Order: sequence, then C-alpha cells, then structure tokens
Amino acid sequence: MHAPLSVVLFTVLSGAGFGFVALFIFADLFAVGGAVERGELLGASVLGLVVVTAGLLFSTGHLTKPRQGWRALARVRSSWLSREAAVAGLFYPVALLYVLFYAFSGAEHSAFTVILALLTAALALGTMLTTGMIYACVRAVRDWNQSLTPVNFLLLGLGSGAALLVLVRFAAGADPQPLAAVGATVLAVAVAAKSAWYWGKLSAGNSTPGTALGLTNGKVRLHYEGHAAPTFLDHELMANNHLKGGLAWLYRAAVVAGGLLLPAILLGVVAAGGSWLWAFLALALALGGAVLERWLFFAEARHAVRLYYAEQRI
Repeated sequence: MHAPLSVVLFTVLSGAGFGFVALFIFADLFAVGGAVERGELLGASVLGLVVVTAGLLFSTGHLTKPRQGWRALARVRSSWLSREAAVAGLFYPVALLYVLFYAFSGAEHSAFTVILALLTAALALGTMLTTGMIYACVRAVRDWNQSLTPVNFLLLGLGSGAALLVLVRFAAGADPQPLAAVGATVLAVAVAAKSAWYWGKLSAGNSTPGTALGLTNGKVRLHYEGHAAPTFLDHELMANNHLKGGLAWLYRAAVVAGGLLLPAILLGVVAAGGSWLWAFLALALALGGAVLERWLFFAEARHAVRLYYAEQRI
C-alpha cells in the first residue's frame, strides 16, 4: 500500500507524545527518580503537548479538505476513528486542568489533582490504543487485522516516550535510572510483541481470486484489469510491490534490532549509570525505528482488493 508520510509522522509523534505524558504522570505520582519540581512539570507539560499537537496536525496532511476534519467526531458509536478523535479531543482540557491546578498549587498533590492526573494518563493511553484499533478492525487488510496491532502502537509510543522522558529527567537534575529501566523493559516487551506480529503475517491467507468472486471450482486467472490508465486503487493499494522476500525481512530486522532492541540496551546502560548521551542515542534510534516501523506497516499491507489485480492469495 501507499504509505503517506503525514500518517507515518502523525502516529509516530502523537504516540511518542502521549507515551511521554503517561509516563511522566507515572513518574510524578510515584516520585520515580525523585520528586517533580514545578519548573520541570511546566517544561515537560509544554514539551508533551507540543509533540502531541505536532503529531495530530500531521494527521490532517492526507485529507483533501483538512478544515472538515472535525467531522471525524460524527460516528463515535461505530467508528474507531471517531473514538480516537473524541479521546484525543478530551485529552487537551483534562491535561491543561491538571497542569494548571497542580502547578499553581505549589506542585502539591490533592485528591482532585490525582484524579486529573489519572484521567490525563488514561486519555493518553486510550488515544494510542484507539489509533491502533483503527487499523486492527480493517478485516480487508489481513496484516493489520491482529489483536497485537493496538498493543504495538501502545508499546512503541511508550518506548519512545520513555526515552524522551529520561532526557527530561537528566535536564531537571533528577535520577534518570529508574525511568531508564522502565523504558528498557517496555522496549524489550515491544521487541517480543513486534516479532510476534511479524510472525503472524507469515501464515498464508485463505482468500484467493476464486473466493473473492465466489468461484471455487478451478483456478481463476486475471486476463485484463478493465482499465488502460492508472487508477486510485493502483496508487493507494497496489504500491510498494517490491517489498517481498529478503528485502522485507531486512526492513523488519532493522525495526526490531535497530529501532527496539538497541534502544532498550542503551536505556539499560543509562539505568546502570550511563550518561545522557546514551539516552539521546536511544531516543534517536527509537524515533527512527518507529518511523521505519510505521512506514513498513503501511507499505507491506496487502488489501483484499489486490485479489482483483492478479494477487493469488491474501
């Protein structure tokens, strides 16, 4: 499939931002690595909201009429896209209330700020999960239609967010080691989850041109596509046909080893007392790996419509 850069950047940046916010609240509530001071709270809040907002703005890049993006809220009861938009929209007022009440109360928690903190974290995690469910519920794309799809969206967002948070804790003069250990653990779990997701792609599908047409006796062959010029389906759903065999496995190995396993090891080095340079390198690799993973997520996807274009099995 065609992999739009705007959607790749949207899912990577918003995931990193929401993961950062959720883990920052966890660190704040449980004083992981030391208490969070007011200045660190304000700085981290601005950083998290900027990253999240940048990602969400990229989500309008593939829309023909971005100003009508608000219509995504119209089908909350039946559409995961609408649910994602609703949860992301609720995130902003709740997060801002949390920051305002907490910061201007002298960074002292009350029952109200704890509730706001938990709601903010839940909305951040919920947005990542609903984003993943947008793709997991598409039965026409068997590669996406796996229970691990939203799990991977969540883990990659938390992993890159953890690497960013470790740098923030370094800058604030706090102890980054506990959060580095958390980030390394999340990325290690992401290695297993992503590997299992790729393994799930290996099983042969049951859909063939014959089943697509309802003709099960004999083998159906394509003689003519029915059009002489490229169409929307050619551009969107038949792109990246070269991603097969060894090349596809090379990209997958780069995602798992370079974008997940190596950042996990580097954060483990930080957890053992390494400097901020290791955390910076872990963040760069995690974000780069997330971009590659998300591009490959779209580029490798095989829509069922390919059965009408000579694909023999999906």
